[in-house]
Formats: sequence, C-alpha cells, structure tokens
Amino acid sequence: MPKRKTCVHIGLSVTVLTAIAELVSAEHSVAQTIAYTVVELGVVDAGQVSCRINNLGDLVGRSGNSRPGGNRATIWSHGTLKPKNLGALPGGEYSSAFAINDAGEVAGASNTLTSIVPFIWQPTGGLQRISLLAGDNCGQAFGINKSGHAAGYSSGPNGARAFLWTRSTGARNLGCLPGGTYSRAGAINDSDEVAGTSAGPAGERAVLWTKSGNVRDLGILPGDISSEAVAINNAGDVVGYSKGPGGLHAFLWTAATGMQNLGVLPGGKSSRALDINDLGAVVGSSASSSGDHAFIWTKQTGMTDLNSAASAGLGVLLLEARAINSRGEILVLGKATPSGGTGVPEDHDCATAPPSTFLLIPTPAQ
Repeated sequence: MPKRKTCVHIGLSVTVLTAIAELVSAEHSVAQTIAYTVVELGVVDAGQVSCRINNLGDLVGRSGNSRPGGNRATIWSHGTLKPKNLGALPGGEYSSAFAINDAGEVAGASNTLTSIVPFIWQPTGGLQRISLLAGDNCGQAFGINKSGHAAGYSSGPNGARAFLWTRSTGARNLGCLPGGTYSRAGAINDSDEVAGTSAGPAGERAVLWTKSGNVRDLGILPGDISSEAVAINNAGDVVGYSKGPGGLHAFLWTAATGMQNLGVLPGGKSSRALDINDLGAVVGSSASSSGDHAFIWTKQTGMTDLNSAASAGLGVLLLEARAINSRGEILVLGKATPSGGTGVPEDHDCATAPPSTFLLIPTPAQ
C-alpha cells in the first residue's frame, strides 16, 4: 500500500493537546501551534475507505477493489498501519467495518446469500453474525463500546428499528419517538447510551436513547426541519447536523446546553459534524469560500480549518474529517492538488485526482 508521510503545521490557537494539559492544570492553558504528521493510507477509488479510529490509533473500514467480491471489512493496526482483511460471512462477497473499540473488537455489516446483516469481529473469535430483531431479515451495526455491545438498525416487513445488542440479551428494540415509524442507531458510548435518528410526527430528529431505555428528542436548530445524530462521547455529548432551507449545519448537543450550532468556515453556508472525542473536540466538514474543507472545533477556538498554507504547498487538500480519538489523531478524506494550489486543477483537460484517506497524527510544535 502506498504511504506518504510528511509534517504539516496547522495553526490552531488552542489544540487538542492543549486541552489535555488543561485537564491536568488550568494554569497551563496557553495557546500553541499544533503540528500534524500526515500519513496517506490509500486511494478511495481503489476500494479503500477508512471510517473510524480507536484511542490506540487502530483504524477500520473496508479495502479491496470495485469488482464484485472485492471489498472486505479491514482493520489497520496502529504502528504499522498494514491492512488486515476481516473476511465476510458465509455466502457473502462484501463486508465493511464501521466502528472499533480499544480492545480491537469491530462492528460492521456483511452480505450473505440473501441479505446484508450486522456482525462483530473479535481478535480471538473472528467474524460473527449478530442477531436481528424478531421477524427482520437485514441490518447493520454502526457502533461498538468497550463492553463489546453494538448498536445499529434492524429492518424487515415492519420497517427499520434501532437496536442495542449484547451477548447476554441479543438485539433489543430501542424504539422510536412517539408517533414515529422508523429509527436507526449510529453510535454508542461505554455507558450504553446510543445516538441516532428517529422519525417523529414533525419529521426526522436526532435522538439519544438513555441508559434507562428512554428515547430523547434532541431537537433541531432554529428554522430547520430535521436533524441527524452521528456520534456520541463518554460524557453523553452528541454531534451531527441539522437540516433546513439554508442547508446543513453542524451541531453539538449536551445535557447542560442543548443543541448548539457550530457554525461554518468563512465563505461557507453548510457544515456537518461527524465525530467527537472524550475531550469534546469535534471534527467534520464545512463548505468554505474555496469548497469543502475538513475542520476541527473546540470550545476554546470554535471551528478551525484543518487546511493551511503548508498543506496546500504540499499538494494536499483536506476535505472531510471523519473521526478523532482522545489522542487527537484525526482520520481525514482528502485529495492531491497541484503544488501550492487550492484544489482546482490548473489543466482543466486533466482528470481530477481521486480522493485519498489520510491520518493526521499530532506532534509537538517545534
């Protein structure tokens, strides 16, 4: 697998590493510049898609090629970042991994002879199909916590329902908002709190299924008509996006403050939050004056573009930050650009470079 390593300095007035220091001693809350080592993992068009990262730096997604039977759920172990094919369920020719915990357990989905079904993968037990809700025939698992509990959706003749799966109880129907017809879970934290989306009388809403089994409507931003929750951290903070006539806007929801608009990058009109770590740092993608750019948001700095003059000079445009762990490592979708360019090809007769996935690894500022 081709890899490219280089050091990109991205100016952030307060960094994720600074936030860690603030937890130890508030008097050390000083601005600094963060440096990222950028590792190119591979080209998305070749079948490689990385989705999530755990706190050790292990990545999961899928890799292979676009031919039938070419894509398989894959884990990239930290350190070497060499891909390991996790296989597919019997009769299947496709699988994809969507989440990984710090024990290296993976949640995802694989097809079989008849449908797509959820699985978990364990380093010692391999790929195992997990149960669906009674009467259903397909589904996917999108989240897994430290206990190996998985969350996703189960679907059948009566529609789709969010589920929480454990080894002792199997799949449990998380239900919908009152009057809703379907739901799906997208993420789970270590307390078995689950974030996702449910239909309701007023439309789709970002929701939180609490430890007690209740479903909580997280609302929408002012003027919007629907919302979707994408990720949750161990504090119970939820991120996603709210949708309305003005487009999409990234949000952060906390029990103390409710739903907060995280804004957009300069010149942009839309944004999406895609992940949050246990320090409260949020990553995602925002439109800007020069197209879609990856961002990081912290309480101290607000939304900051992960691109810089240095990254542009290296010929890398970071488009979408997909995941962040508690060490501040960020999984990003990006693409190569002409050296010093902004992402617009100088020769319009040439094909645009295919997107690639990158891992941004924080390093001490020089």
